[in-house]
Amino acid sequence: MIYFLNEKKTLTFWALALTVLLGACSDMETSGTSEEAEGVVAISDKKIAGVSQKGPFVKGSDVTLKETSKNGDFEPTGREFTTKTISDKGDFKFDGIDLESQYVLLSVEGRYEREHTGEVSSCPMRLDAVSNLEKRETVNINLLTHFEYKRVLNLVKEGKTFAEAKKQAAKEVLGAFGVKIDVSSAEDLNIYNSSDGDRTLYNISRIIDEQPEWNYWHDWYSADDDIDCSKLQAYVDGFADDFADDGVLADSIMQDLAGEGYSSAKEWSNMMDVDEDDIKRKDGANPGELSIRFLKSEYDFGILVFLNYMDLELCTADLWGEYRKLDRAMVLDGERIESGYFLCNGYYWDLTTKEHIDSLKIPVEHESGTMTDPRDGRKYQTVSFNYEGKTYEWMAEDLKYDSEGLYTWTDAMQIDDKYMTEVAEDSLIGEKHQGICPDGWHVSSTEEWDILVDYVGDVKNLLNENWRTSDLDAAFGKDLIGVFYNRFDFNLMPMDTVYLEVYYHSYRQDSYHIEELDEFMKERYQWELKYAKNDEEREEIEKYLSPRAVGDYYVQVSPYDYRVEEEPLKEGKVRCLKN
Repeated sequence: MIYFLNEKKTLTFWALALTVLLGACSDMETSGTSEEAEGVVAISDKKIAGVSQKGPFVKGSDVTLKETSKNGDFEPTGREFTTKTISDKGDFKFDGIDLESQYVLLSVEGRYEREHTGEVSSCPMRLDAVSNLEKRETVNINLLTHFEYKRVLNLVKEGKTFAEAKKQAAKEVLGAFGVKIDVSSAEDLNIYNSSDGDRTLYNISRIIDEQPEWNYWHDWYSADDDIDCSKLQAYVDGFADDFADDGVLADSIMQDLAGEGYSSAKEWSNMMDVDEDDIKRKDGANPGELSIRFLKSEYDFGILVFLNYMDLELCTADLWGEYRKLDRAMVLDGERIESGYFLCNGYYWDLTTKEHIDSLKIPVEHESGTMTDPRDGRKYQTVSFNYEGKTYEWMAEDLKYDSEGLYTWTDAMQIDDKYMTEVAEDSLIGEKHQGICPDGWHVSSTEEWDILVDYVGDVKNLLNENWRTSDLDAAFGKDLIGVFYNRFDFNLMPMDTVYLEVYYHSYRQDSYHIEELDEFMKERYQWELKYAKNDEEREEIEKYLSPRAVGDYYVQVSPYDYRVEEEPLKEGKVRCLKN
């Protein structure tokens, strides 16, 4: 996955923007085309150019234009004009065509370049279009013209004008994917242009390429000779057939697309806050890499398809922790999912079970209390629990004695500052080392942190749920994706942000000591030193022969991890335990 470090964006702005995209209609400018005039007119000496695209059809693909009857019934007269694409961009043209009707049926057939990889497809494809050439000089053939083709013809037979039929069919096709924009003519769209309609065409073209119903790439053992290319044509024809009668895609088709959209939105959730400035900055810094624009486009469209089909609102920080029941089936990785719940983690709806959601709120058994630091009168919340027959009582808040809660390790241990760089002998720190804690309490040890984490079962149970919804930049880090609750009332809050990942650091009373090699290891390294090939290898071996300090200065807790660290921090927090 490509991670992108961008400045903090407000999720409120993004939610509003997507709401506008989902619910508003925007009139798109086409290439000067007007199709309001009706009635059959003859066409003479007509020149027509266009591009044929799934991705672009390769040079030499066959393009056919069929004349329709002057009766206006769209029935072919039998006269056909043929040409071939003249470049790998799918360009084609017809010159000097005479027709008895302005209404024509077009098709292109051949292999195509996948729009996002440039790879030529192993299977050919045929795409259709129906168009009014009276005031046109360009006609593009693409997936949207193919999907709407039979629907347009049916609407005309039902009494709609051609212009009305085209507009209605385009609206229905786009609406099935969650896109609500006006497109008067699908044959004006181009996957390499930048309007909302063009970008939608690009994304529909891309998502079709990824469906396992026909894509042999999902079968790693298939050879080219085993490919059944009829599956590809049957798949794209299935959309046109399904739209033809009522302008609605059947659930059997949408279930796969919704599953693909769900997976895409989940995989690229770090695209949520990316805007045009971010894209330009990222592409400028890494011109040779896959453009982040592609990932952003994939994420946005996946969200639209999934949310539209499931009738869900966008999952943002405002909905963190809320859940919705899965009311419509979808297909994930070839498996039909008919039951479950979607849990909002602030970035995407995560499919899970009601049992799991309920389990997130069940408290970890403990008792709550308070203690007062006699030195300054500050009151602290406490938690206590029994583990293997012993009671442990922790401060449930960070110590803030003579400080706002941040200490150096030597301040926390109340020893000389020189031990920030020198080894502290074990004799300086007792088994229960009071350090900066009040009388009767001590700085937590390695073993005590291990016991705490083992008892609560998951480090998330130590975290304060406000991590996820606070205004801190840290709360928007990708390391915080997930839903958790303050089940143990331990209230860990972040203190460090690194590459949008957040951590809580707390000191422990364990000291460093000198590790000596046993005789066997000494002999081994001395032998390797004798036969070292160069100075660099020799210096590396000598490091192991030299006595070195080992031990644990502090714990590090993130939403997914708990670990011990061997380097002192400039500043960390302190949690005290009762003796």
